[in-house]
Amino acid sequence: MQDDAHMILILNSAIEHARKSPMYRNNLQDFGPIASLEEFAQFPLTTKNDLRDSYPYANLAVDSKEVIEVHTTSGTTGKPTVSFLTKKDIELTKKYISKAWRNFGINEESKVQFIMSYGLFSGAALNTYAIQDLGALVIPSGIQPTEKQVEIIKDFGVDTIVATPSYYLWLYDYLKKNDIDPSELGLKVGIAAGEVYSDELKQRIGDLLKIRVYDHYGLCEVNTGIIYECSVCGNMAVIKDYIYAEVVHPETNDPMPLGEYGELVLTATMKEASPILRYKTGDSVAILNRSSTCEGCFGSTLVTRVKGRLDDTVFYKGLLISPHEIRDFIVLKIHPLTIGGIKVQISTGEDDIIHEIRVVISISSGKVGDDFISSLEHSLYTQSKVHIKIELVDQSYFGDQTAAKSKLVEYVTR
Repeated sequence: MQDDAHMILILNSAIEHARKSPMYRNNLQDFGPIASLEEFAQFPLTTKNDLRDSYPYANLAVDSKEVIEVHTTSGTTGKPTVSFLTKKDIELTKKYISKAWRNFGINEESKVQFIMSYGLFSGAALNTYAIQDLGALVIPSGIQPTEKQVEIIKDFGVDTIVATPSYYLWLYDYLKKNDIDPSELGLKVGIAAGEVYSDELKQRIGDLLKIRVYDHYGLCEVNTGIIYECSVCGNMAVIKDYIYAEVVHPETNDPMPLGEYGELVLTATMKEASPILRYKTGDSVAILNRSSTCEGCFGSTLVTRVKGRLDDTVFYKGLLISPHEIRDFIVLKIHPLTIGGIKVQISTGEDDIIHEIRVVISISSGKVGDDFISSLEHSLYTQSKVHIKIELVDQSYFGDQTAAKSKLVEYVTR
């Protein structure tokens, strides 16, 4: 097929460039150019641990003098993963990611407010460049009190806001408590990103705030905003040529048939500074169509919205939080005291959004005071950038189970 031949050419260029980084030079020693997409499916998968082990420079494929920007993941309790950017990387990001924003209706008349964190996270900054490339006004309001966010929306005539799904609920709650009709804000579009959320919640956000809600998917390791909700067909479209998507069985890594859910695997075909091949995202999706005939996303690979995570990692306030890393962090901090039991409790509501994460622990020997717990909470916040409450409980809370045998993650519906 002509499309396959085109993608094979693009992937071979990406493979050759990836060999310039120490990480891929080692990983691809036994792999040559591909003659088919089936051959590419036999290449090694890249994991988050591969990237962490490469911190900070082992996946850099250009001279460090060519790097002009860097972004990282949160690195909840360990080393973060790093994405370096050259001038070419940023230009290509603007060119391709802007396709998603054009699809959302953004043009030179638009006023877009980003209610998301700027800084080392890639989402806000790189999407801002892409929106500005379309001639739109961007207001980088970042993280501020909702009162201030609403003031900015009103004063500047903002028509589009970008936030996590849970923030939209917080925004509506603020409006309701202050007797403000959502229509007074003049908003037309809301872009929801940074968290996994249900179709029902997406509809609810739109109904409550009287806006059109679009889903937008990305991740630092590959790039931000690389899969977007098509405004015409409503499916999630993978940006053509810029990203190659696969779905594999989460345990065997075998390719999944069209329409069947598995783990999303992504290749960035044009990243210059930090190449990424066959990255396991940990997100559950299904490929619907390899080449869309929809006029809104013609030729794109279509996938479902993310159904959920395939491990215990969760999205909380726009960040990926690993309960296992939280557990390991606390265990190391409390040593040499003995932990009799530990459990990460994740509280969710009817809206499927995580409202709170807390840790309950028991100490089988030694003593821990309130000051130590406060210090531990502060250290955990410094690492994770979210507030996680730690509560001491009696050993009887865990029954006869030890920390090793007890279930680490407990979901509490409220």
